[in-house]
Amino acid sequence: MRRGKSCWKMVSSTLILLLAGSAAWTTQASADSARSMTISRIDGPAYIQQSGGALRIQAYPGMLLHEGDTLVTESGGAVLSIQDEGDEITLAPNSEIRIKVLTGGAVQSTTKLELMSGQAYTSVHDLRESRDVFEMDVPGQKLEVRGTQFFVIINPLTGTPDVVAGAGVVKVSGTNPQSFAGKAESPVTLYPAQQISLTPGVDPSLQTPTGVDISDLVHQASPDIIKAIIQNKAQIDRENQELIEQQKKQLEQGQSKPSGSSASNGSNDLFLVSQLDDLQKIQQNLNVLVGNVAKEASSQGKIEKSKLDPLIEQVNRGIDDPNGKIDLGNVRPFDPTVGLDPQQEAKRKEQEKVQQELQKKIQEQIQQQQQQIQEVLQQQQMQDILLQQQMQQQFQAMIDNILKTIAELQQANQKAAEQRATQAVIQYQQQLSTEEMKRFEEEVRRRNQERIQMGGQQPAAPTQPIVPTQPNSPSGSMTPPVKPPVDPPVDPKPVEIKAVFSPDFPEQVPLHSSHKFTFGFSSGQSNQETKVKVRVTYRSKTDINLSETDYTYWYGEDAIKEGQLSPDGIVITKEAGPGEEEGEDFTLGELNGTPITFATRLPEVGDYQVKVELLKDEEAAGDPLVTVTKEVHVFDGLSTEVNPIEGTDLDRTLKVKAGGILLPETAVGLKVSLRRGSNGEFEPVAGAQFKLLHNDEDIATGETNYTGMRNLLLEPSAGTLGLVDEIGNPTSEGASLTLQVILPLNEVEIPIPGEYTAELQWVRQTGDIEKFIPLGQAFKVHYTVPPTL
Repeated sequence: MRRGKSCWKMVSSTLILLLAGSAAWTTQASADSARSMTISRIDGPAYIQQSGGALRIQAYPGMLLHEGDTLVTESGGAVLSIQDEGDEITLAPNSEIRIKVLTGGAVQSTTKLELMSGQAYTSVHDLRESRDVFEMDVPGQKLEVRGTQFFVIINPLTGTPDVVAGAGVVKVSGTNPQSFAGKAESPVTLYPAQQISLTPGVDPSLQTPTGVDISDLVHQASPDIIKAIIQNKAQIDRENQELIEQQKKQLEQGQSKPSGSSASNGSNDLFLVSQLDDLQKIQQNLNVLVGNVAKEASSQGKIEKSKLDPLIEQVNRGIDDPNGKIDLGNVRPFDPTVGLDPQQEAKRKEQEKVQQELQKKIQEQIQQQQQQIQEVLQQQQMQDILLQQQMQQQFQAMIDNILKTIAELQQANQKAAEQRATQAVIQYQQQLSTEEMKRFEEEVRRRNQERIQMGGQQPAAPTQPIVPTQPNSPSGSMTPPVKPPVDPPVDPKPVEIKAVFSPDFPEQVPLHSSHKFTFGFSSGQSNQETKVKVRVTYRSKTDINLSETDYTYWYGEDAIKEGQLSPDGIVITKEAGPGEEEGEDFTLGELNGTPITFATRLPEVGDYQVKVELLKDEEAAGDPLVTVTKEVHVFDGLSTEVNPIEGTDLDRTLKVKAGGILLPETAVGLKVSLRRGSNGEFEPVAGAQFKLLHNDEDIATGETNYTGMRNLLLEPSAGTLGLVDEIGNPTSEGASLTLQVILPLNEVEIPIPGEYTAELQWVRQTGDIEKFIPLGQAFKVHYTVPPTL
């Protein structure tokens, strides 16, 4: 009996401890809070789609991202920082990444990202001895990071992700644990200097890691990613050295796999060390990994020498070991087979050989099909040409018959007219007296003599009768009418060629945004085969240096060329030529409409002029056929800090500062969009009254319409609210405003309960009262109206 009580006491104590532990874990879980990610750097246009919203807004350095947000980069890359853990993600141009989970607490932080397209290099804090979670989803796969440095690229054509481990361990598994043939997949462990190509929806254990192909890695990676790899060399070497030391201890204990290896579960694990010599080779190989990346980047010209050398010098200053520094003139070769399981490597090569043979057969079949299609197309083309020739011959025969009929009709009409005229003259002569007949004949002889003297030729037989005036005319003379002379033929007026621009040509551009426009030429009836070039020239009206400003232009859907602006202008051709040479000329017919797109990012706030010229001769010299100039203004925006006013429910203070130059006479306004709802279900709110006050004076007021919109245009006396001084420079104190709102009332004259969100955007009014230009980033104000009891 006593023993039974003792057992019950122990069980009770255990239950109490478990419940206490569960409560502590629940408390810890509830203490987890949302974290944020900061955009540290942006090198080109980028946009944010916030959680639950469909509107894309322009990103800017220093902007905070939260769980659910999506970042899209365009022509430039970006760097994201998670400051509480020191993590950093470098994105290449044309990338899209979404924040799935970003939470943290006293015990554990969780970061889960999804790279949907593009490239990303990730430098993560050491997770080997931590409960923190860092994962990145790629199409069809999940990457669980237990190290610090790895690189992901998603092929833009196939959507296939490639993963490269620089330091630490990356475990690859499917995003759906039961997605492969109804069974859980076996994760693949990726070790430093290994890479893997992942086919979406295929069990990772069926896809074999290999040693890093440095040449292919550098070829695919953007310069932003390569720079990030080189910059993190010290951290990569340090963590890889720790892995080597750990493996050395395990090897002395009789283990040939690193801690955390999944080899025991039968996964596709290539890492194998059986003796210290193997470990030494791996260490030497890892030490030269980054140096070979830098050397290959120099050989392929991915980074200019003028930029690569200072980068290497900076990295070397942070490395104490002389043998660990990068020396492009003395880089030991990298061996991608070191440290790999020979059996697995042989198996992989055999699979690769089979795959290559299969690919070769598929390629041969494709070529045969293409050849057959080409032959069919050629036959069809010949038939079309013959049919077209037959139709042209038939059409020409029809035209010839029509022209012949017209000529015969004209001859018949002329003959009939001559007969009628002759008959009229005879009838008229029969009515004349003898004296009148003599005067008529003398007048005819006189007229014929005048024609001989003027033309030096005998007069031809008249085609129309010479009809005298009536005998009872006042003068009494009989003057036959003279056929008026025919003016010589005049050359038709040349058809005017005009430049055509897309209607949305950006005359006002925010700083750090792309100035992008499409254009072409309308050539009418001109010779459509005339060879031409196009020249685009940017000029700063305030002496801003544009020589290092990048540009890109497209013809149709194809990006033709990129480079840097020149004072002499950029000559645009149909395709890029070899080296620095120009490509093939356009024809006028190829430029009809707006087929050319030109884009650049102007470096500073100010006024610019862009000139577009159409050039005829091959050397792009001489007078242009067409010259058009347009004005462009680059402006900076306003930043707004929103704070509640103590003692009020709906009033807010807006602390506004100018980030660039505004003219003192600039007409500033505030666009308001008010919605009610939550959890993604919103409806516009009409009838809400907004009021903006400055120094307790009402400077703008308005009521939202049925779409929930209202433009609060400031009174002219408000000026720029003290945001800039008399010459347009931003003031340090900015402006402090009060935003008041009276929400719509229900039937008992109280505000309708619910969650309200007002999205506001500072704007600048142009000469067109219906047109506004955004100033800075849009911001939101949230209101809560509780239900009444």
